[in-house]
Amino acid sequence: MIDWVVLVPIKRFSEGKRRLGDRPDRAALAEAFARDTLDAVAASPHVRMLLVVTDDPRLVDDLALPVAVTVVTQGAPGLNNAISAGLRVANDRWPDWGQAVLAGDLPALTPEDLERTFGIAEEVPLGLVADAHGTGTVMLTGQPGVPLLPAFGVGSAARHRALGHRLIRGTERLRRDVDTPQDLAAAMRLGVGRHTAALLEAAQISDAV
Repeated sequence: MIDWVVLVPIKRFSEGKRRLGDRPDRAALAEAFARDTLDAVAASPHVRMLLVVTDDPRLVDDLALPVAVTVVTQGAPGLNNAISAGLRVANDRWPDWGQAVLAGDLPALTPEDLERTFGIAEEVPLGLVADAHGTGTVMLTGQPGVPLLPAFGVGSAARHRALGHRLIRGTERLRRDVDTPQDLAAAMRLGVGRHTAALLEAAQISDAV
């Protein structure tokens, strides 16, 4: 099976998840989603390197996971600029590994979901996993030596397919990125990771007092 470098772009937590509304823990939830995503990647047996691109100094300073991690500080703003910066590093340092770009807001993700997807992706030169709505992209994959063609933003799944990425049917947990309260409720039904679960439990206790 192919070894992978997985790139996860993560925006500053204080600026994330505005569509979750005015809940006071919005920034904390954005951080919890990211940390649960990174936990799942770090525990995936075929991930050789986790490459995080972020402009959040807290994540740069304290990220510690049981897998090799490289953190790239984002320069130019915007998701596609962050991904491009990360891919330049990946292409230069690890040209013999498969590459994947993964959304950083997948709190229900497990290593098993990733391993299943990697098993399919190694047979596909360029792959994509669409989000639960079928319009966005939660994951792009490329075999070793095959450059990824990132075009993230509204309606990105169609753009990625037009660029040559073949649709991979990901698990429900992999496809469940969280932007809205409805997305969060769906992720909770699937079961979220330890960071998100602890934060939601604390919020419930606070509301009950």
